[in-house]
Amino acid sequence: MSAKTLVGIVLAAGESARMGQPKQLLPFEGTTLLNYVIAQAERSRLDDVVVVTGANGAKVEESLDLNRATVARNPDYSRGNMSSLATGCGAAPEADAVVVLMGDMPDVGADVIDRFVDLWSAEQPWAAVASYQDGVAHPFLLSSAALEAALPLDQPKALWRFLVAEPAGDVRHLTIDRLRPPDVDSPKDYEALLREGRQT
Repeated sequence: MSAKTLVGIVLAAGESARMGQPKQLLPFEGTTLLNYVIAQAERSRLDDVVVVTGANGAKVEESLDLNRATVARNPDYSRGNMSSLATGCGAAPEADAVVVLMGDMPDVGADVIDRFVDLWSAEQPWAAVASYQDGVAHPFLLSSAALEAALPLDQPKALWRFLVAEPAGDVRHLTIDRLRPPDVDSPKDYEALLREGRQT
């Protein structure tokens, strides 16, 4: 199949309500949690990377250390991840598909992202999710056709329902031979991540 543009969208617009402070700015591996995630996306073979900010937008954006990624701020971040995904897609109109990455999941490395790049290059599926040893988690890949159907959705956990709980189309499960990467939602999650030998 001919190459088509694949863009990574890093969702980092949330209010970090359970954390009690902007988790995008938490110290991690000599940088911040969000910068670490962005670096993985930039190291991958994605054609482009868009980082979607929202809550604490100016402060978060000032902290960013970007190479090839660009930033799009979501003014409606309180509406949830689907509004942020729409903002990211609006900043990448050339995308034939997107890989959705979460700004609070640092253990999704460039190697995992590149598995989706390879899948898209070889097969250009309607959509795909990462199937780990203990269940499904991000990254998610959505073609432009899947995005057209998904973006109007506005209910809680809309993307999860659309791709995993009640798939709306032919969703590939890409096997990743490791445990699901943790997301950092609370101080307890952050402490657990650091206990794995991470250095701040």
